[in-house]
Amino acid sequence: MEIAIAATLLSTAFSYHSAQQNAKAQEYAADAAEAQGKVNAQIDVNNAVDAVAQENFKQSAAEANKFRDLEAIQRKRVALSRKLDADLAKERISLSSSYGTMEDVFRSYDMAANNELASFDFDASASSYQYNLQAGEAGRKRNLAWDTGLAQREFTLASAANTATQYRNQAANIRTAAIGEVVGGLASATSMGATAGSDAKWLFN
Repeated sequence: MEIAIAATLLSTAFSYHSAQQNAKAQEYAADAAEAQGKVNAQIDVNNAVDAVAQENFKQSAAEANKFRDLEAIQRKRVALSRKLDADLAKERISLSSSYGTMEDVFRSYDMAANNELASFDFDASASSYQYNLQAGEAGRKRNLAWDTGLAQREFTLASAANTATQYRNQAANIRTAAIGEVVGGLASATSMGATAGSDAKWLFN
């Protein structure tokens, strides 16, 4: 009977020790999940920073190209304006002072010159508008990339915390079950001991 009691106690102790090891492994897994979550969250932030940098570059490039083209357009406009002024001066000189409709003709030349300048300005503003659109789109994408990155970071941390909580709950359940097994094993051993004492008394009666 003593052997059976010893075997029961040994089995109970072994089960409890194994359960503790298993619970500890679950806790290690919880710590690892949290640590990996922090690493992944930092990766999310790094990706967002890279995306923001790319959009900042696009925005800066669009603005730089706009100003570069505006300078070139301004030079072309000055040259065009001078050419038109020179052409108008030539037309005024070429027109005979005796020509009755000289002012009407000159006015038509002047209107044509103004229309040409207006057309030039329209094309220039259209080009500038396209650059503004590019810069604005880059700014929008930059803000979206940053907001998305932060949201992804929060989701990653929350997921890791949830996984860690599950592991820790499993560890707690394992420890609770192990304590129950110990109580049960001790109760069984005690019962066997009581039975053995009763049998021994019967032998001596």
